[in-house]
Amino acid sequence: MKSRQRVVMLVDCQSFYASVEKAEHPEYKDRPLVVAGDPERRSGVVLAACPLAKAKGVKTEDRLGEAYAKCPELVVIRPRMQRYIDVSMLITDIYKQYTDLVETFSIDEQFLDVTGSMHLHANTPEELAHLIQTHVKAATGVYIRFGIAENKILAKTACDNYAKKNPSGIYTLTKEMLPETLWKLPVSEMYMVGRRMTRHFTVMGLPTIGSIAKTPLAKLKQMMRRKFGKNSDIQAELYWRIANGIDDSPVRPGTHQVAPKSVGHMMTLPRDYGTIEEIKVVLLGIYIKTCVHKGSNLLILWRNNIFQVV
Repeated sequence: MKSRQRVVMLVDCQSFYASVEKAEHPEYKDRPLVVAGDPERRSGVVLAACPLAKAKGVKTEDRLGEAYAKCPELVVIRPRMQRYIDVSMLITDIYKQYTDLVETFSIDEQFLDVTGSMHLHANTPEELAHLIQTHVKAATGVYIRFGIAENKILAKTACDNYAKKNPSGIYTLTKEMLPETLWKLPVSEMYMVGRRMTRHFTVMGLPTIGSIAKTPLAKLKQMMRRKFGKNSDIQAELYWRIANGIDDSPVRPGTHQVAPKSVGHMMTLPRDYGTIEEIKVVLLGIYIKTCVHKGSNLLILWRNNIFQVV
């Protein structure tokens, strides 16, 4: 008996932080908006930009001053992380009304396996995606996009490379479509390939995703051993499987519900800090935040350029 092909979705919230703020500030509906650092000091970096701001050239990770230069009429709102977490959890609860197989991938991305539940709600994966899309928009004001495929890596690829550019926000990618779609893209567009790895692949004569996919795995391992050393076989197989859309991993609910082994904090500075005294103040502040978050009752001293806990 032939097993039923899986239907997996990667659901992404468009410009999530900015979408939450726009939904809660209807007066900014038709204005370019970003979530960023301190608007009074024009400091910090852009964490999220709405589509109107992006159309003006504003990008995530732009310095706020750069963003203002591109778009003087920009609306800047300070981040409210707890609110974004709350909305993310609300959206996840909506997904759970359609399937019990929901895996959080990030604050604004979740995997859904609807193989066993789709027939309860819709006739096709695309129809179900549109139904959930409408539900989330009505409940939260956030617009979501769907990559649909038979496994997680293809669903993620479908969302990042195609659904986000598709007017419907929905795109289905099958393995049969890869030669005419994904394989034609430059290797820089491949999931888990950054700028440095793009340069390495280009030097190795593998400029497209298809060139990696069509290279026999044994040969790719050999090429990567020459480039990175004998311990690169696992990395080679990972890239080869991604390029070929191969992924056997299940959608696992609760994957990220395990208590973290470490807690970290960060802050965006309003200017460059160049003296050791200034840097000590910043580091101490971050350290204290971390201790408070962990519930620690510590006294922290600076001795001989080293933080000491007593």
